[in-house]
Amino acid sequence: MAPHLKTKTNPHRRVEFGRRGKAHLVLAVDIGGTKVEAALVSQMGKIVLSERRPTAVKGRASEGLRAVRETIDGVLGRSRGREIRAIGVSVPGWVDANTGKVLKAANLPCWRDYPLARKLQDLYDLPTRIANDANAAAMAEARWGAGRRYKSFFYVSLGTGIGTGVVQDTQGNPHTPSSEGGHMTIDYRGRLCPCGKRGCIEMYASGKALARRATHLLAQRGARSSLLRTLARETPNGVNAELVGRAAAGGDRIAVGILEEACDHLAVWLGNIVDLLEPEAIVFGGGLGRLMLSYAPRIRRKLKTFAIRPNRAQIPMVGARFGSQSALLGAAALWLQK
Repeated sequence: MAPHLKTKTNPHRRVEFGRRGKAHLVLAVDIGGTKVEAALVSQMGKIVLSERRPTAVKGRASEGLRAVRETIDGVLGRSRGREIRAIGVSVPGWVDANTGKVLKAANLPCWRDYPLARKLQDLYDLPTRIANDANAAAMAEARWGAGRRYKSFFYVSLGTGIGTGVVQDTQGNPHTPSSEGGHMTIDYRGRLCPCGKRGCIEMYASGKALARRATHLLAQRGARSSLLRTLARETPNGVNAELVGRAAAGGDRIAVGILEEACDHLAVWLGNIVDLLEPEAIVFGGGLGRLMLSYAPRIRRKLKTFAIRPNRAQIPMVGARFGSQSALLGAAALWLQK
């Protein structure tokens, strides 16, 4: 059961984490298109314990909240619940951090103008803050991870969808302005995106896009001997981005082609990002970050065509230190920033 605070909950008030020796914790929650992960995180950015459960995205708003609540309760029921002082939540899509609302998220259609922070505060009597997941992840990488050595960098989260964060150094304090770069159009006549636009990069290089492309190609006659097809038949949920990566590692021609095509689309998109923002580095995170980063040489070659910044091919491309848990730690960083 969650600890009870007698003071009135307020997401903007200062939360005291105690003097040295008192290990108070933040309850961090990362809500994605396929899973919810909750964790207890220390003041030094260390995950004490965590738990994952499936997300409920297509039902009623209350069903989506129930999936989050069950994940949180699973963590609080294990240990150290009384040490929690605040809740931080990362969510894909557009959020209003001031009001604590999820405004709109293509991968979470169950919530629209949904007061998520207030709902969690009412349930657990703890001050709660929310942020866009990629922005939160970028903050975690800036504070504790792969972005610490750079004054500015562009963070891209590759998973079910594509999220982005732009980190700018403001007198030594990293700042992440709101960003939804995954819904930048790279083909105005392209596939219709759930966000309402056409040709968003998310429709070509996200986990959903890889799975969709694989399903289409495997239905063709020449795919009968494909390793990817064999793996998909052996998996209860069928083809997904993870299987595409496994098949590509095994030399499957179709899987390799899918990933190369996705990287070419990423290069078009990143070329615009490089010319517009001139970041010192690009950090790849999310569940597919390391897989796509393994194609960095191909992306660099393509950037010579799709970007005009003189040092475009020399911009460091690095993997997020925390991988798919960057957004989770970023949720904690909402309370643990300097």
